[in-house]
Amino acid sequence: MILRQEGSQWEGEPGDQDGIMRICDLTTLYIDGGAGGVNTYLLEKARYLAHYDGVTNHTIIVPGVRHAKQSLFGSTLYTIKSPRFFYNPHHRILTNYQQVKQLLRSVQPDLIEVDCSYLLGHWAQAAMSQRSIPLVGFYHTHLPSFYARPLTQRFGNAVAQMAEACAWRYTAYCMAPLDKVLVASQDIYARLLTRLETKVEQVPLGVNMDLFAPRPRQSMADGQERPVILYVGRLSQEKDLTILFEAFRILNRRGTYQLYIVGDGPLRLQTERFVRSTAHTVYTGIIPYGERLAELYATADVLALPSRNETFGLTILEALASGIPVVAMNQGGPTDLLHARVGALATPGDPVDFANKLARVLVDKSLAKQCRTYVAEHFSWDKTFLKLLTIYDNLLSRATSSSSP
Repeated sequence: MILRQEGSQWEGEPGDQDGIMRICDLTTLYIDGGAGGVNTYLLEKARYLAHYDGVTNHTIIVPGVRHAKQSLFGSTLYTIKSPRFFYNPHHRILTNYQQVKQLLRSVQPDLIEVDCSYLLGHWAQAAMSQRSIPLVGFYHTHLPSFYARPLTQRFGNAVAQMAEACAWRYTAYCMAPLDKVLVASQDIYARLLTRLETKVEQVPLGVNMDLFAPRPRQSMADGQERPVILYVGRLSQEKDLTILFEAFRILNRRGTYQLYIVGDGPLRLQTERFVRSTAHTVYTGIIPYGERLAELYATADVLALPSRNETFGLTILEALASGIPVVAMNQGGPTDLLHARVGALATPGDPVDFANKLARVLVDKSLAKQCRTYVAEHFSWDKTFLKLLTIYDNLLSRATSSSSP
């Protein structure tokens, strides 16, 4: 049994011994009190599993401000008090292995899913050493480009190539204990297949079609109708916000547009300075995943995604489901999600091309009519989690058969 305290603190509970499947998500990429792709994935996963008869126990273990326990639909979410990550203070990083081990041994999962950007696969393997269970990794962050590209700008190609090689070795080490590595996009799937021997499988993510939907448009407060460009995401270096800022300056010299920036992160002060110095820009701060965010999507005319580091792009699906087209970079996850009938792909790192593509998409009013139909046909959380649970079932069946005498 683990820490037993009242209220929001942990209360020890033995694992359910009679269920069909007990699964645990263990990740350090969750942002306690914030928003992000992993937060959305875990929220929608918990929502789905609450109505799925094949799983009787779903536990989520993440870093947080304090030790706490709460319900998330039918799942149990534990936060472990964790220090801030020096590179991005909005993230916290799991460092207390003993608490993770106690929790894992208390809930006794049949399968554990971890993120692949940290040592959690090794931690899970060590914690469950008395009972070998399948370990799955979801590759949410592409570390080689995440670390190498900023170094190229500062120190040149030689240093960046060394950093990229180190990141690949670190990634391979993190994946070593895993029975399966899941990726959301075809682009990342192809990259991993050429580098790693770990078994890789693609599981595209989805979107909540009930939450994100077209809504009646509201006029601007000043009565002027300006095309509205929306950015939703972390305010951090890997999101290439400087490309967005320069592209909007270019557009402002050509005509009158409106830019809304939603999010928070280490580049918040830089973002606020940009907004103060640039006409027709609004910084909303962070807007939690939910109704208010969905309303903002529906009032925009296009979503702008300048990042070259997207392993998928959940905001793309949220925008398309809301009936607005998207302009993103022709690299990574967006290459799987976008085509000419629902948006455009710009040259990575090129603010001029990004501005041109935004202007072109804003002129073409026919795109909005096709966005939601396209997403409804190809992407949904139901499809995501049905495929995920099929993979889980196969791994558990394999583990059971291999352990049978």
